[in-house]
Amino acid sequence: MAARVRLEMPEKEWPVLEGDYRLGNGESPVTVLVIGRGAVNVPMNGICVLGMMKTENLGIEKVVVNVISNPRIRFLIACGKEEFGHFPADAITKLKQNGVDGRMRIIGAKSAIPYLCNLPREAVDRFRDQVEVIDLVHPKEAEEIVAVNPEYLFDAERTSELIRTVEDCLTRDPGRYGREGMVVHSRALRLEATKAIKSIDNMAIDFTSQMLRFPSEKLSTEASLVTLSTEFGMFLDAVDGLVREAPSVEFAERLRSYYRGGT
Repeated sequence: MAARVRLEMPEKEWPVLEGDYRLGNGESPVTVLVIGRGAVNVPMNGICVLGMMKTENLGIEKVVVNVISNPRIRFLIACGKEEFGHFPADAITKLKQNGVDGRMRIIGAKSAIPYLCNLPREAVDRFRDQVEVIDLVHPKEAEEIVAVNPEYLFDAERTSELIRTVEDCLTRDPGRYGREGMVVHSRALRLEATKAIKSIDNMAIDFTSQMLRFPSEKLSTEASLVTLSTEFGMFLDAVDGLVREAPSVEFAERLRSYYRGGT
């Protein structure tokens, strides 16, 4: 079951969530999403927002929230290079194609943890209906980590391809989406990025260290994490009795399941 959130009419300020992006023409229907830490120099007069995405869960959730809160956005162009392990480009294209299952897992995604635990299903449905996702990601076959957060520049061919695609979208602009913007309120998505990443890293270290401390019988326990505070993202891990903090308790469950070989 997805995390509980509130749906309200759009706020005055947009984007509703902070992130790593540049704003351009607010009347443009085009969003450009660069996968990983790519840099591209393109005119912003035809682009509403150009941002980066590095993960298949919180990263996608923030993109979805910002897109559906602005009914003017009708195209999302994913470009750049696929990221090993996370495979965020594959995840967002599969989200458009297939949606999510009953556990809010992106159907068909090959990512490690493609769960959208902080979104209601209505937000996913709205995203899939509102925007056309265009895949310009090259290469898609990311086989190994070359460096930590490798930076790269778009070459002339990829830059020209992106500019042509933006221009094509502008000629096919269907106009504003037929409903008002949808705003999703979630503590996890409003966390400052470095704090969210730090809490996820800490959880990963804790969960994997349990594999060294406890016998396999203990690791296979079905005991769920105990929610202590949804407001502050606090939970109790019954395996070792420690209280931890997470962007969301449901995401912590998914992360623990992944490190223990679950799905």
